[in-house]
Amino acid sequence: MKNMAYPQFIDNSRKKLSNVLNEIAPKYKVLRIATGYWDLAGTLELINDFEQYNKIQLLIGKEPIAHRLQTQYNINMAAPENLFPDADIKHDLQEYGNSEELEQLRDTAKKLVKLMKSNTLEVKIYRTPRLHAKAYIFGELGDADSVGIIGSSNFTRAGLTSNAELNFLTEDYHIVEFKPTSDKQQNGHIVWFDELWQDAEDWTGEFSKIIIDSPVGDFTYGAYDVYIKTLMEVFPEELQSVDPFDKDTEEILHPFQNQNALDLRRKLDRLGVAMLSDSVGLGKTITAAAIIKQYIEDGQDNICIIPPASLKRQWIDELEGERWNLREGKDFRIISQQDSGRIQEQIEYFQNHKSTRSSIDLFVIDEAHNLRNQGSSRYQQILELFQENPQAKILLLTATPINNSLMDFANQIQLGSKGDLVSLNVPYISKKGSNLEYIDFFEALKRIQSEATRAEKRGEQFDWDFHRNTLVSGIRHYLVRSTRQGVIKNEQMNLSEGQTNLFPTSTIEQFPYSYLQEDDDFVYQSLLKAKNTMFENMSPTLLNLDLASELTQRTSHPLDLYRKIAEEKKSGIALSEKYGFSNKFENESIFLAVEEKLSVIPAIFKAINFLGFAPYKPDTYSYEIYNKTISEIRALNKKGNEAGKLRTQLAIHNMLHITWLKRLESSTATLKKSVKNYQERISLFEKWLNKGYIVSLTDAATLDNEYGEDIDKAFEDYEKYLSELDEAVSQGTEQDVKKRGIEKKEADESIYNISQLKIDIQRDKNICAFLIDMLTKLEEKGHDGKLNAFVDAIVKRLDENKYGKKLLVFSFFSDTIDYLRERLPEVLEDRIPNFSRRAEFVSGNSTAVEDVSKRFSPNSKKAHVNKQDELDFLFATDVLSEGQNLQDAGFLVNYDLHWNPVRMIQRNGRINRLGSTYDNILIANVKPHADLEFYLKLVRRLEHKIATINNTVGNDQSILGEKENPIEFHDMTGADVIYDDDSEKASKAMEDLENTGDILDWVDNYSIELRKFLNAHKDDGEIQRIQNIPEGKWNYLPKSTDSSQNPDEILGLYRAKGKVSATGALIEDIGFVSIAKSAASRGPFSSIRPGYIQEQDALQIIQTTPDDNERFSDEISVNRSEYIAEGKAEISVQFESVAPVYSIKQQGNRALEIIKGYFDPSYDLVGIIKKGIRYSNDKRTFEQIVREVNKQNKEYGAVTPRVIKNFEALLNKLLLAESEEKKLEKVEGVLFYAKP
Repeated sequence: MKNMAYPQFIDNSRKKLSNVLNEIAPKYKVLRIATGYWDLAGTLELINDFEQYNKIQLLIGKEPIAHRLQTQYNINMAAPENLFPDADIKHDLQEYGNSEELEQLRDTAKKLVKLMKSNTLEVKIYRTPRLHAKAYIFGELGDADSVGIIGSSNFTRAGLTSNAELNFLTEDYHIVEFKPTSDKQQNGHIVWFDELWQDAEDWTGEFSKIIIDSPVGDFTYGAYDVYIKTLMEVFPEELQSVDPFDKDTEEILHPFQNQNALDLRRKLDRLGVAMLSDSVGLGKTITAAAIIKQYIEDGQDNICIIPPASLKRQWIDELEGERWNLREGKDFRIISQQDSGRIQEQIEYFQNHKSTRSSIDLFVIDEAHNLRNQGSSRYQQILELFQENPQAKILLLTATPINNSLMDFANQIQLGSKGDLVSLNVPYISKKGSNLEYIDFFEALKRIQSEATRAEKRGEQFDWDFHRNTLVSGIRHYLVRSTRQGVIKNEQMNLSEGQTNLFPTSTIEQFPYSYLQEDDDFVYQSLLKAKNTMFENMSPTLLNLDLASELTQRTSHPLDLYRKIAEEKKSGIALSEKYGFSNKFENESIFLAVEEKLSVIPAIFKAINFLGFAPYKPDTYSYEIYNKTISEIRALNKKGNEAGKLRTQLAIHNMLHITWLKRLESSTATLKKSVKNYQERISLFEKWLNKGYIVSLTDAATLDNEYGEDIDKAFEDYEKYLSELDEAVSQGTEQDVKKRGIEKKEADESIYNISQLKIDIQRDKNICAFLIDMLTKLEEKGHDGKLNAFVDAIVKRLDENKYGKKLLVFSFFSDTIDYLRERLPEVLEDRIPNFSRRAEFVSGNSTAVEDVSKRFSPNSKKAHVNKQDELDFLFATDVLSEGQNLQDAGFLVNYDLHWNPVRMIQRNGRINRLGSTYDNILIANVKPHADLEFYLKLVRRLEHKIATINNTVGNDQSILGEKENPIEFHDMTGADVIYDDDSEKASKAMEDLENTGDILDWVDNYSIELRKFLNAHKDDGEIQRIQNIPEGKWNYLPKSTDSSQNPDEILGLYRAKGKVSATGALIEDIGFVSIAKSAASRGPFSSIRPGYIQEQDALQIIQTTPDDNERFSDEISVNRSEYIAEGKAEISVQFESVAPVYSIKQQGNRALEIIKGYFDPSYDLVGIIKKGIRYSNDKRTFEQIVREVNKQNKEYGAVTPRVIKNFEALLNKLLLAESEEKKLEKVEGVLFYAKP
């Protein structure tokens, strides 16, 4: 007997089983273990003794899972992924990847594998019937000293040390080694085990493989496997399973549409919002229709489509057509974006019907860029509709989600996110060189746009590519986008029978025009004759437009200003600083030295530059402003509304100049309309000025429409309004008081330079009359050179019949369309048979857009139109450039110059799109033959100047009274070639323009690579194999890794898991950390320094090819536990450092300072606002309160009870939101990468 004092009952309380086994183990060389489960930590308790053994047999049974749990969690125990004990042991070994005992466990694993390779350790699985017994048997038959332990303890650390167990030890070898000779005798321990062993399934090889492949194993995975596994972790949405469409739908969709629709469904399932932003003409409606149909078939059949009014009928026709066979009212509802009454009805309905059965499942917003302005009432109303349907998914459709600012995109996504101002974290580095941060995507967009705006103001080209990683990391979560060139390159379309090209080829031609020599002479001579009278001895033909356009803020009439500048220039006074223009103009004069003969357009525009527009800027005639320099005005330190109003008036001529210039190029008749409108405004303003009052143009219109000549009644009503408002303010009901009447502002000559104002009004009246006379002459039959050239060119092309019989003509201005409606019938009736019957003109005021579109393009619209009702000529504003399918036509003309490439591409996309039967189409530009360079140069300069002052001057349409002027902020230089007279060059330029990528075309090549891998390995098991690479595994980087890299540097991919404290919502973030010892102090006492690394940068290091996939022995020699811990600490800091969602501006801080006296002093109002505002409507509410607080405090010295009450309501709401902080629960190391 080798022992006389082993305990018989072992319960882990008085005596731990591990201690007993450790006492027994050194005395033997053979061990048999039967267990219901095994873990490596349990083996660690005994591994040092095992190394000396000759034979170890491990028999693993199966712990039962309660039938109740199998049923509750739908666990299929026969499924391969649930195979016992493979799945359980793999899971447990994976957990060790982040263990503090990692090194000891790795050492244990190595010893186990060695024992198995030497055949010392054998492992078998006893699958049926279930083996529930546990036994530890030391010794062999015939040794006469064997010891057996039977009981409840599994061969796990918990079973050996901490669980409440009961085990019985037998040290009577007669019992342990007993071998029965008849059926009546009982088995001894060893014989019992050996019989089970014979019936068990050998599992040594599989067990060894599981250990080797695990985080504690000593064999790495191949670099390519690790790369794909990394992509799976970084782009989990690509692995998200969605059912394919049925065969009927797949036959309708082109391959790229099918892929996009599946991708959109994944994003909708994951985030609740997705945007389809395919290029113009790629069939976004059809892709969306497939998703709508799938939702209906899946039982999510409450669908609401919200398109622009002009596309409503097109949507109904598409969905109710043979392709989809859906029915409005049954399968979907449709409300136009402009139908605010119907939208409000829906809001009220859902407010009263809160059940999920009645709520919307899917909203589809077509042309979503129309909803990019958070401040618009339409945006806010649709946001409210979304918020009344909190479970609804939102699908946004637009080819142009970004117009002028990255915040356009953010605002649309925030709308689709039901107002949530919080997105996903993305890597961000400021151009100032700050450290890498992980910040909210919307905040990153705001910062990048701010950088871009500052660069633009400095006249610098912004380096968008610097922020590529940030933008791609965020955009990819929401956006699905295909481009024409991508679709063609990847052959992702099905050609129709007889079709040779996926899209028609666009040929670009110019239709140049010029005015008659006699008209050039007429305008030029008219200006010369007026020099000594109307232009007060200054020659308008000599005006230096380059310098004049630099005078962006004016405090006197141009006739006085130009004269003054000319005189000061002669006196040697430095002008650039005084008048705020660029130093490069310091040596130039306001009037050119050499008389030059001008053509019609430049000559008329020079005359326009002598208009003062006094009725638009009466406040500049106050003595404190009039004729002052900009620096003198700044010294007045005007604040608030007064300052904003003044800045607008000082700069109003910039916007009028560019609008009138564009209208002049469009047609002289269109400019004449503007001049006449201005004449009327002058007369209205002058009428009241002569009666002793300064009345703004807005108030003048109110007077004219509501009071007639009774201005005293208007003043009286305004006084009553102020009185009622004062009383209402004290009661907190001021929102119920409607403004009426007009403010009395007397033309006080002690305050205003009234005599000068009247002089300047007369000057403008004279110039307007002069302009109208010239423009009227140019409208006479035969004198409109542009119209004549246009008519000759289209007749010639139509006679050739190369591009079909249909013609689509675009103009930006409705007045130009109206002019063509008036003039073309008489000009074309003899040259194009039945032109009047075959033509239609659609302006911005037309309500028959869809009907006209069907008559013009019945085939693409799938409309039945009588032959006599069909149209062949359609003249339209850009009301038709958005979303309409007009590809029955193969000939398009831009009647006026287009300043926005996006709009130009949208126009072309009306006829150059899927479904066109043309191999070639013609796009023609009507362009001024001699003055193109003049236009392009001047418009670009004017727009740049407006962009520079854009932050301080608003384009107030109620003041201008003009159609909204599109101010475009872009570099047009590359696009100028589309106006080249060489058709081949122009066509190539147009193709390049259409194919020019923007930031939305940037693709995440890594996610595309993963998608290709997934598509290539759908059925061969490779996806599952790589998914099974355990978390916490250490591997080597690709062979191509930079050899200069710090050998101690490790890349770590970590996952942080947490919850929102108030709601319990789960949050998960991943991030890469670079972990290395300090280069200056490597050694046993060196410091380990972790640092965040951008996702794209990390993937670039990890990326490799399929041929780089050899597995190696794991010889990575660093303190893994220490490295892991440092990386976890870095991730934890990043996860829990939540930047405020909302930034308070100066006026907000001022309002909070005023209002804090009404609330508990312990409230951190600034903190509550910063952390609590998470939704755009809360932001809007706060900013409205800020305006009211500051205004009331300024006017009354106090804040009304109503505003206090509103702020209190907002505060209570935000206090709840403030408690919704991210609470970190767990950080896990997912994968680690070492230098090979």
